[in-house]
Amino acid sequence: MLLESVFVLLKSIPAIFYAITTGSTITLCGLYMQNRSESERNTQRLRHDAFMRDREREMTLRRDVYLKSAEALAHAQEYLTVFAREDLATAQHEALIKGIGGDLNKVHIVGSLPTVEAIVEANEFFVHGVADLSVERLPVKYLKEEIKAEEKLLEAAGGRRDEALTRMREMDRAQTTESAFWGIQNQVLGEAQNAIESAIERLRTLKEELSVREANLLRNGANASIAFGALVVRANLVIRRELELPLDAEAYLGLMERSQEMLTRDMDHFHEQAVENRRNSLQAGPASAGLAFAQWFGRHNGQGQIFADAPKAPVAAVIKG
Repeated sequence: MLLESVFVLLKSIPAIFYAITTGSTITLCGLYMQNRSESERNTQRLRHDAFMRDREREMTLRRDVYLKSAEALAHAQEYLTVFAREDLATAQHEALIKGIGGDLNKVHIVGSLPTVEAIVEANEFFVHGVADLSVERLPVKYLKEEIKAEEKLLEAAGGRRDEALTRMREMDRAQTTESAFWGIQNQVLGEAQNAIESAIERLRTLKEELSVREANLLRNGANASIAFGALVVRANLVIRRELELPLDAEAYLGLMERSQEMLTRDMDHFHEQAVENRRNSLQAGPASAGLAFAQWFGRHNGQGQIFADAPKAPVAAVIKG
């Protein structure tokens, strides 16, 4: 009975009402689907914007860190290049590498594994290179100390020689004819001159060895800098790739290899020329002064001779050389 009543009620509803109801339902469903799609697109857009902001912030941080690390690597390379230069004060040497450890360590925080590996490889080479050059510089330091000690001995021998010459001049003016007095002064003068000649020869040997070691140290420092530069180039490529900065890697590597080959040739030529020039200067300068005094002493080795023309150059010339 109830079911029949429901059917009768439904039949009594006009057909237009069903059409309106169905249309409204379809419209509501369409609006719901549209709103849902729009909401999903907004959510995706917000996520994308947030991702891009995070990525931009991360890239900015990496860019700042990488630029500082590239600058630190350049300072490290310069430090190796000028390692052997004695005209630079210790403070200037230290200023070149001040803070590079911190700048390179920051890469470990923000860098990818390939970038960290490139930085670590370059840093390890730098540390080993500085250690090797420091060991090589020790003999140079010792040679300089020996040269200073030998110059003091030479100066003392020159003082004894000058004192003997002064007394012999006084004896000559006083017309002293006592052979014993002349013999003593001649002995002192001869011993002093022998000490001078020995010191001159010793200084020549030490300075020649020093010049060779200094030139070798300069060359090895430059070669270490060139080899380190190859690792810097590799690190630069990795950094550019991570920062998405386009570059023709093959052309860049070719350019750097040609530059390093040219620098190596120039450094070898400079080393050979420096050693040769230094050796020639050592042989030409002090040797001629020492020979002049030896010739003079041979002419004035007897008693009662005039010593006014005694040369004073040998000691000063050797010390300055």
